[in-house]
Amino acid sequence: MKKLREARNEYLRELGIDFKSQNSRQRTHVYARNAFICASRGLFTTEIIGEVWRRDHSSVCHATKQHQINLKFSKEYGHYYEIAKRHLSKIHTPAIRKVALRDAQFLTQENRELKAQVKHLEYEVKYLSSLIEFYHNRYGKKD
Repeated sequence: MKKLREARNEYLRELGIDFKSQNSRQRTHVYARNAFICASRGLFTTEIIGEVWRRDHSSVCHATKQHQINLKFSKEYGHYYEIAKRHLSKIHTPAIRKVALRDAQFLTQENRELKAQVKHLEYEVKYLSSLIEFYHNRYGKKD
């Protein structure tokens, strides 16, 4: 956690954000904080990241959910995110973190494939149900 705090401090110093204002709700400060939080997600738990920023884990989860939206609509946020990744790349993380990240990416891909299978099966069920209804209407329902 000490390395994460140091990386955060260097990051804020580079951006010119006062350490005392890290709890500010100004858009610039929120973007900077959330960009660093999202860049940290693959390396540390939500609890550790939250503790470094004096937030709870749900705030970290919320920042993560907003990540794609922020990237899409704010160049400033994207710039902050790249700087945060650069600062975090200096931190040596245990091999287990890298394995966990790789596993998370694998599971995300597997989840996409399973969702596609479910969607296909739902389509098949709908099609077969319509066939059953057609035959019941045409030939009468047999009990």
